[in-house]
Amino acid sequence: MENFTISIAKSGHKTLHYNIGGIIIRIHSAYDPIKEAQRIADQCNPKRASIIIVCGLGLGYHIQALKSKFPTHTIIVIEKDKMLAERVRQEFPEVISLASIVHDEEQIATALESIDIRSFKGTALLVHRPSYSLHPEFYDTMTASLHKQISSRISDLLTRFEFEELWVKNILLNSKQMHTALPVQSLFGKFKGMPGIIVSAGPSLIQSLDALAQAYDKALIVCVDTAYKVLERHSIRPHIVMTLDAQTHSIKHFLGIKQKPLLLADVVSSPKVTRLIENKIFSTTAKYYTAPDGSVKRESTPLMEWIQDFTGQIGDIQSGGSVATSAFDLLLNAGCSAIVLVGQDLAYTGREIHSRGTHHNDDWLPATNRFKNLDTINQNVIRKRKIKYVPSNNGSTVITDFVLDLYRSWFEDSAKKVSIPVYNTTQDGAVIANTTFSPLQALVGKWKKPSVSPQEILSHELSHHNTIHTQSLSGKFRSIYHKLKDLQSVASQDTAHLYALLDDEDMDTLCSPFMRKTLFYIARHNLDQQKIDALIKDAALAAARQLLKIFAKLEESLI
Repeated sequence: MENFTISIAKSGHKTLHYNIGGIIIRIHSAYDPIKEAQRIADQCNPKRASIIIVCGLGLGYHIQALKSKFPTHTIIVIEKDKMLAERVRQEFPEVISLASIVHDEEQIATALESIDIRSFKGTALLVHRPSYSLHPEFYDTMTASLHKQISSRISDLLTRFEFEELWVKNILLNSKQMHTALPVQSLFGKFKGMPGIIVSAGPSLIQSLDALAQAYDKALIVCVDTAYKVLERHSIRPHIVMTLDAQTHSIKHFLGIKQKPLLLADVVSSPKVTRLIENKIFSTTAKYYTAPDGSVKRESTPLMEWIQDFTGQIGDIQSGGSVATSAFDLLLNAGCSAIVLVGQDLAYTGREIHSRGTHHNDDWLPATNRFKNLDTINQNVIRKRKIKYVPSNNGSTVITDFVLDLYRSWFEDSAKKVSIPVYNTTQDGAVIANTTFSPLQALVGKWKKPSVSPQEILSHELSHHNTIHTQSLSGKFRSIYHKLKDLQSVASQDTAHLYALLDDEDMDTLCSPFMRKTLFYIARHNLDQQKIDALIKDAALAAARQLLKIFAKLEESLI
């Protein structure tokens, strides 16, 4: 804050100016900063927006005026000068309590975590002109980042709306098999000093198959489900195959396989897949973030906090939205000394979508003829996507799209944050910043066989570690089954009894995912109590019906 100077305005209030090369820029009025702040607030019209974004903190007079005029709105203030913000914190602590002050993208993420995105109704932008004029590029970049992160949160919410019911259904059905499965946390820290390989299904995977076969006793090989058929067709065994897709089409990755792998499945994975593979490990997906008060918070998959109250901890894996990103966190938790990306092209290398040998090619082959081959099908798919060119590891450029580029950003950010080296072995794929490019063969040649191989470690854990305990969960399911029957009978009759049942902690946990859209609608509209009661009744009855269908598929012993 060396260029900022605080003085006294004619009104007797403190004011602020900025000295840049002898030029004085007044951040607040030299006469009456309070009245000036009120005029600024009066010019702000957020309409239906629930968040007001302010570019520039100054001494916070305009923040106080905004909060006074819009007390129910969330205010996020972007400020470049951290020392100025600290000075305001010391001299005007009441200002800090009125808004979230952010200086970088990470703090934006932290500020947004404290906001219930379900009540989001848009943003309004207030630019504090004197502050903005000092660093316009910074404020433009930060404002764009804030909007981007809000869009991401909304996208997550919409994803939850679309898939939450399926996640809960799969979790409940997968609970039948938990007693035969290992909790993933039993693998945490067991592979210290050993490199880990993530095998993805990018087009360049074919180039790394020979080196992968040589790495089996030297590194922990984790294969994403899409790539497993490619490896099996070339007689290459991964140690673990990882899946997390809740939709039933994911079973195509395993249909027709000759050797069933050790499967690591997220609890929301399709039960058709988890039933098919006998040897399996279950994991949960959770998100960890830093709250505004500095504490670390955990956001878990719907229902799993409740499930683990009865089963004990299964083990968290953080995900960036793909199986490969989850595998990245698995290798970190396993204690691996390095992470090696294989087949992680993040691009349409050779104008192909995936490596030859995945189930996608199996699905497309029947559609080929002398006028349409696999190359033509790949080209038609690529043409439908919003493509761009990015640098390739071979020195040229390669085609990618918006989604693949988002994953590339995720790997770049993650590789920057971890304390172990991350290697990218895809010569013709996209450059991934903060990783080191190296052919897989060169890495494998340098590695030494550990005294205990990866397979020996896994075999020991599978034979000696306790599987997931489900006895208490089974007992809880029996009591809930009867509550659901009760809910179904009273949902259309007794409102008081209905609300009493929904207030039950177990029922609230199970029914809320199936009532989420209705509750969201109610939260965003001003409805009379009679209308709210009618909506709640309909949603509760529908939830009871769906849950009873799921419970009917469980073993009789569970209900």
